[in-house]
Amino acid sequence: MGYHPPVEYQALYRKYRPQSFGEIVGQDHVTSTLQREVLEDKVSHAYLFAGPRGTGKTTTARVLAKSLNCLDRGSDGEPCNKCLSCLGITEGSSLDVIELDAASHNKVEDIREIRVNVATVASVSGARRVYILDEAHMLSRAASNALLKTLEEPPERVHFVLATTEPYKLLDTVRSRSQRFDFHPIGVEALSNYLGAIADREDFAAAPEALTAISHHAAGSVRDGMGLLEQVAALGSGTVDAAGVSAALGLVGSEAFDRLSEAIATQDAKAGLELVADIASQGSDLRRFVSDALAYFRGVFLVHYAPNIEEIVDESPDRIEGWRTTARSMTPADVIQAIDQLSEALLQLREGREERLVVELTIIRLTRHDTAIDAVSLAARLDRIEGRLRRDPAPPSAAQGVVSEPAAPRVKPASTGAVAMETVPTRAGVPTDAPFEETVEPAAATEASSAPMKDEMPDAEVTMKAVESAWPALIGKVREAVGPRRYALLKEATPGSAEANQLVLHLPPHLTFHLESLQEDQALREVVEMAASDLLGGRVRVAYEPGPDTGPALAAVQDPIPEKPARAPDPADLVDAAEGGIDPTKLVEDILGGEVIEDDGPASPGLGVTS
Repeated sequence: MGYHPPVEYQALYRKYRPQSFGEIVGQDHVTSTLQREVLEDKVSHAYLFAGPRGTGKTTTARVLAKSLNCLDRGSDGEPCNKCLSCLGITEGSSLDVIELDAASHNKVEDIREIRVNVATVASVSGARRVYILDEAHMLSRAASNALLKTLEEPPERVHFVLATTEPYKLLDTVRSRSQRFDFHPIGVEALSNYLGAIADREDFAAAPEALTAISHHAAGSVRDGMGLLEQVAALGSGTVDAAGVSAALGLVGSEAFDRLSEAIATQDAKAGLELVADIASQGSDLRRFVSDALAYFRGVFLVHYAPNIEEIVDESPDRIEGWRTTARSMTPADVIQAIDQLSEALLQLREGREERLVVELTIIRLTRHDTAIDAVSLAARLDRIEGRLRRDPAPPSAAQGVVSEPAAPRVKPASTGAVAMETVPTRAGVPTDAPFEETVEPAAATEASSAPMKDEMPDAEVTMKAVESAWPALIGKVREAVGPRRYALLKEATPGSAEANQLVLHLPPHLTFHLESLQEDQALREVVEMAASDLLGGRVRVAYEPGPDTGPALAAVQDPIPEKPARAPDPADLVDAAEGGIDPTKLVEDILGGEVIEDDGPASPGLGVTS
């Protein structure tokens, strides 16, 4: 028996490279057009294939060259893959298909060599010569200009195919001379089905959820997906499951995102930190976890605002249902804050920061909104307060049948500019199906919303000295949280009085618009009370009242036009100084201690002072 050398192992993406238009995955808009052009003999002299990596650009160019030179082409434009020409192109030995890498052939001399070779005849009579220029954006500007004439008017039976992942780097003159096809990333479902077919042919035991996870990680690239499938199968000895995918790629399971969203919704910092510890102990990549969590909360965000989520994203039904479940437990403000914080954490991780510390700090900010004073965090806190009010609009005393509280006064500006007091009755037994705006006054809403926080933050004993000391910091916090328009209203206020946990802010009496706006802006009042409570160490209530009349100052504001100044006197009305005024010569003599002498010399006569 003769010696038979072992067959060299081939990677899956090389072993199962498509050899016909029908085998190309997810690019039907390209393959159907090329098949029709081949059948009708209307093939362009130059093509530009643009798209992400691993989407079939070079493979499609080879199949096109095979179809053009096939000796027994099918009626649908497919190559036979049996004739000498097809076999030569498949093996890479054909002289009629020249594949070049523009990264290493990017000089004018290389283009000049191509122009010389273009003029030569094909290896077989009637054959088409096809030049495939991969990574065409790597051509230098001079080389691109040298190629223009040949690209525009190539010899008969010569075709160029330029493949690139960055078409915007090509010269406009090159793009305008080519027929462009854009290759799209492969969808998750299509790629998962294709990987499943490859796994069956390789006798892999592949679980559907594992194939879906690989498709997500491949990000639309068939080559990346097949490489990952091969890696996971080697790790699991032919078994491809979710655990193997997580171990091979450093991923975390979907339950990790469920735990994270639950920790954010319940504001459980302990559970969030335990999740980070579990992920780190498993050896999973924390940077990948942050990136995947960002994609997860993007889906939750889309569920909140897009009822037709299936038409917007290319995801599996199970993944979309998981987003919907999380969206029912998290407010939109919490989701937006999670996206912002995770995006910032991802940037810090890319800068080389300490991974675990960055992730833990991000989790703390997400699960403890009181540690952050940014606008998004404050908005999330307000959303949770409003959510509690909607679920239980009546105070606890109402459920116990307590007698209704006395009427609460509300300040209302009168038509003349003076401040009138309007009494608004409040009652404890409000039916739960009544509209929220009609049953809970702003003061009552604040009291009800703070009811669950009484044990955490007792009432503060506010003093004017403490308020004046904390006022600059209080104003700074509010300015960062509410923006310039609302801050412009509040900056006119000054601390007026403080008693128990009540802080009264005074506004000038003539600013009735500011006073009315502040009294009606319940959200701004909540922000001011939160900032004051943080700075003064206890729960603080804020009210707005007109300040005392400042008398002349108010009159100056009301009548700001000054009296007309007196007119300057005419020069004719000026009089000389009276006798006995200051003599400048005498003044100089006294200061310098000299005497006045007369100068009778030939020079101009005058007076001098000597000392």
